[in-house]
Amino acid sequence: MEDQLRMVRRDLDNLPPFQCPDGYHIRTYQKGDEEHWARIMDVAFVNTGRTAEDAYANVIRQGNFDPNGFCFVIYDHQPIGTACAWKRYHSRKHIGYIDMLAVLPEHTGHKLGNSLTLFLLQYFKAQSIVYVMLDTDDFRLPAIKNYLNLGFVPVYPRKNHVTRWRNVFKKLGLL
Repeated sequence: MEDQLRMVRRDLDNLPPFQCPDGYHIRTYQKGDEEHWARIMDVAFVNTGRTAEDAYANVIRQGNFDPNGFCFVIYDHQPIGTACAWKRYHSRKHIGYIDMLAVLPEHTGHKLGNSLTLFLLQYFKAQSIVYVMLDTDDFRLPAIKNYLNLGFVPVYPRKNHVTRWRNVFKKLGLL
């Protein structure tokens, strides 16, 4: 498997106002969301076989877990999207890391990834964290476009990332 592409936002100044599309809202983690997380991850990432126990192992039992940084998009009283914020210590400073952002396919096209990302950026800002990063895949073009529109920029930790980012920009019509 090829390594993921990395993007960063170096400050949280001038964030656009948070807004969720009509009929949707975002809330933070509640006990029992483990099953919802597993279902969303399994469907959004095509039969990964995630379980509620995976939610405990990969998210809730982590030492830096904060329930206020684990959020869900709700539609008709059901979680249909999720994302997680992690606080990490890197190069002598705290940074934010956005992870496991996923929306059920039948709800794509409503800019819910934008809403989840912006919710987490505001979470980090409230925590006085100003540098945020995330990893993504080359084929996740709508997600990459969302991140670019929210002020994230690519970083190039490996030589092949220059070519890979150039290909992404071409596919997005930015070159």
